[in-house]
Amino acid sequence: MPNLSKLSATQLIAAAFTALILLGTFLLMLPMASKSGSMTNFFDALFTATSAITVTGLTTVDTATYWSTTGHVIISLLIQIGGFGIIGFATLVGFLIEGRISLKNRISATSESSATKQPDVKTLLLNIAKLMLFFQLALFAFLAVRMFTEYGYSLDKALSHGAFQAISAFNQAGFALYTDSLMGFASDGWIIFPIFVIATLAGFGFPVLAEIRDRLKLKIYVLMGKVADYTMPSQWSLNSRIILWASLFLLVVGALGIAVSEWSNPATLGSMDPLQKIVASMFTSSMTRSTGLSVIETADMNTATWLGIDILMFIGGASASTAGGIKIGTAVVLFYIVYTEIRGDAAVNVGNRRLPRSMQRQALTIVTLYSIVVIGALFLLRFTTDFTLDELLFEIISAAGTVGLSSGITADLPEHGKFLLSVLMLFGRLGPIVVATSLALRKTKRHYELPRERPLIG
Repeated sequence: MPNLSKLSATQLIAAAFTALILLGTFLLMLPMASKSGSMTNFFDALFTATSAITVTGLTTVDTATYWSTTGHVIISLLIQIGGFGIIGFATLVGFLIEGRISLKNRISATSESSATKQPDVKTLLLNIAKLMLFFQLALFAFLAVRMFTEYGYSLDKALSHGAFQAISAFNQAGFALYTDSLMGFASDGWIIFPIFVIATLAGFGFPVLAEIRDRLKLKIYVLMGKVADYTMPSQWSLNSRIILWASLFLLVVGALGIAVSEWSNPATLGSMDPLQKIVASMFTSSMTRSTGLSVIETADMNTATWLGIDILMFIGGASASTAGGIKIGTAVVLFYIVYTEIRGDAAVNVGNRRLPRSMQRQALTIVTLYSIVVIGALFLLRFTTDFTLDELLFEIISAAGTVGLSSGITADLPEHGKFLLSVLMLFGRLGPIVVATSLALRKTKRHYELPRERPLIG
């Protein structure tokens, strides 16, 4: 048995998640986890457990009809554990790298509180749990009440369905207790809008949510007369500004692209009225960057739409969130690197801040490694299966981006294809974080400089 004390932080995290996946696989293989009462195939159980722990949502069997109530409870617990573990780990990484707890985000609630005081790990994780529980309970209340009052669900069914979908949506897992995901609720704003809001907020990441919470709290205190004036910086942190503006941009551009491409497609938006088309496009655009729930049939979309969604899934959500992809911050940094090179500037500046060179190298490394993994998996599956390039690329990016949307081929993949997607889901959840952490925390000093030489590029 390996000595856990000798493992590095990143190795310990990877080992922990692998152990959780294996445990989830064993539990899902039990006869009581399936509705038929028979033992589940190892690869299907492994795939589902991996998808749940990595909060992806891809499935090889129908979640609604294959798994029993026990199976649904196991899946929801795996989603919750996986989501909390990632958020907690990513936030702690920020503390290790920056030397401060990102919960505070360099702001204070009152003039008496100290911005430099750092809560211990227990306090930090407790605050994460509080935020997660708050949003999940809010969404659960909306969904359970609506399902009980408008859809004729029994009380226990409304509560169980509301709880499962709230956990899945906030953790951006993409699992649903319906064969057609959320298509049956496509015209119900009381179901779709709360899920859209909570999933979008969850994609902002814990540091941004903490800053939003603290700023709103302070404004309330000011209005109530509990504090004399604002005691926090007037300008939002650079991370929050990047995430909020980039998320809005991707949401609008993605929705516009989906609407234009699918407006007349009878299998997706074509049969809806104009308002429903706009709502469905906005919802789909938000879901593509990690949540993976759908109100229109993804498999029936045009290939041009798939390509646009591939890009959104590749980017993903914010760091320190349950979203996957290379992360919004990485994409923005990469954009500014290119922009700076085109302008001929010496330093990469975002807004009124200069980015350190180490962060630029991290962004380039993450994008490069992510691309290599996606392309390598695409080559492997293209030569060993009969599916089209478009279908495989969509499926691979969805797995590596932990999104959960499918081109409709997941269940038909051969065993080695299912196993490969399982590995991609684990990579998508841990890979970018592990790479960024190892690069940021490793301090290697070279005591000499090699001679310069400029090879030809471009």
